[in-house]
Amino acid sequence: MIRLYVLPIAFLFLLSGCFFKSDKTGSADGIICEYLYTDSAGQVLITHEKVFHATSKSSGRGYMRISGFTNTRLSAYDVKDGHLLARTIFGGESEDACLLLALTGNQLWCVRKNENGQVTLQTYDPRTLKVKASADQLLLQASFLKEHLANPEWYQLPQFYGYDAGRGIILSDDQGFHYALNPVTLKVEKITDVSYQLPPLNDPDITGSHTAYNDSVILRLDGSPRNYLVIENGSRRLENDPGFLKGSFLVDKNLSRLQQMQSGQMQEVRSLISQQKSMVDSLQMLADSLRRNKTGANIRSMETAIHDMQDRIDNLVRKAATSGSLHGGTNRLLLAGSDNFFVLQASSTNKDAGLLLSSLQWAPGQPLRLHWQSNLTGLFFDASNARETNAFKEVFSSGNPEFTFRWANISQQQLLLTWMLHTTCIDVRTGKVVWQIKH
Repeated sequence: MIRLYVLPIAFLFLLSGCFFKSDKTGSADGIICEYLYTDSAGQVLITHEKVFHATSKSSGRGYMRISGFTNTRLSAYDVKDGHLLARTIFGGESEDACLLLALTGNQLWCVRKNENGQVTLQTYDPRTLKVKASADQLLLQASFLKEHLANPEWYQLPQFYGYDAGRGIILSDDQGFHYALNPVTLKVEKITDVSYQLPPLNDPDITGSHTAYNDSVILRLDGSPRNYLVIENGSRRLENDPGFLKGSFLVDKNLSRLQQMQSGQMQEVRSLISQQKSMVDSLQMLADSLRRNKTGANIRSMETAIHDMQDRIDNLVRKAATSGSLHGGTNRLLLAGSDNFFVLQASSTNKDAGLLLSSLQWAPGQPLRLHWQSNLTGLFFDASNARETNAFKEVFSSGNPEFTFRWANISQQQLLLTWMLHTTCIDVRTGKVVWQIKH
């Protein structure tokens, strides 16, 4: 697909490397999604990247017009040192569309729409990025779907295909019905819930000013331009809080980790519901017995207690329904351990302000402690403000970069942070940068 961009003329030099760019070796101009894979050989960062190819440029009235097309590719990087392990080229963003759905076990799930307009389901090996299973194998228990998968325009694929941590791989047929494919058993079930909504595949926002520390404590960053940590429903700053310039929390977007945490919450809530129901049944039996025997006991107070307990049960049922959802609700802090979390902030108020990462330790009733602070070299706090600065031009000397995608994850005492088309690996114990790559 040919795209047209209108940019300030001062940005012209940044496009000098766009002509004749190689999909295999050229730098990425955008990131669609990332996954972290773990096996016995180590860990792999899988990145779905975009490479823009400019075909023509023209300028006038201080602006430059660029037309071109975008190809996509899959890249696998060794988390040990950041080196490239494998790369697969998909081709045109519209002619050979690829939508990554999920990483489950040792399979990377993908929906492809090729240049002939056919939609198919595939899985890839997360380490080699070679095709592992085809639609014939994956839909063996639902062969009727293979020829009837929904076939929308390439940019509409996320409306029909996705991943639900509670159900599995979500597929749609050409009649608009949703199906859940279990990634382990490959069993396919039709989703009959008419109110079901497909969860969004990618949430590009890994930061927030209002996040849950645990099940009962919510923290927020108040103030402008310098923010301070306060507990929800309070206004007093945490003790020893140094403040953060335009600060924001790093939040957890790892679906598997959130699912595990929420499964524990669900189990606890169900246990409380069972206890409350048992108490209500016992009280109801006692009240009925007292009525039959006409003992003159104060049954009204007992009925009030039963009513109150039933209200608590209803509240717990509503909480269970909320906890069971992996999308929506309050964000969770990205934690390294039980009491260690992170805040991103600007290094200054200048346009070319760098990105600072702070590691904080805190527990309810304790003062806040700054564990370490790291200045992430080459990364700007706000790329849109920094584009016209000399510092930005030194970092991005070619290409047509998009900076909307951001991602973070914790892995074996290391924080992986993707920001401005760079991934930085940071030791969470010291704040030392272990490695950094430009995609």
